[in-house]
Amino acid sequence: MTSPFGSRIHPVTGQMDQFHYGIDLRANFESVHAVLEGEVIALGFKPVLGRFVRIKTHGFVLTYGHLSLIQAGLGRQVRAGELIAISGASGRVTGPHLHFGVNYFGKPINPLRFLSELMNLGNLKF
Repeated sequence: MTSPFGSRIHPVTGQMDQFHYGIDLRANFESVHAVLEGEVIALGFKPVLGRFVRIKTHGFVLTYGHLSLIQAGLGRQVRAGELIAISGASGRVTGPHLHFGVNYFGKPINPLRFLSELMNLGNLKF
């Protein structure tokens, strides 16, 4: 992990940032796979987030950002573990990485806690 969930000094601006609603993971133009099955509800480009994919599943919306290439299609159902994108350096970044964010019924939650709970339930296989 290169940047945690929560308050931080922004790596580009050097200023105390607004709340960081996800985690940044070291990834150098690598495959990005869906954490859970779900429907692709949004994809596109935003100036800060760069190229992104959002997948909705069971009240959760998972955001994958700073992508170089998007493989998933809007409205498509994806399986857990399915290739959805390639990480990259799009948007406001200092270098290639993957931004991963999690919302639960519209409220941001810590992605590390989310992943930890999934692993405890046995739903993630690494």
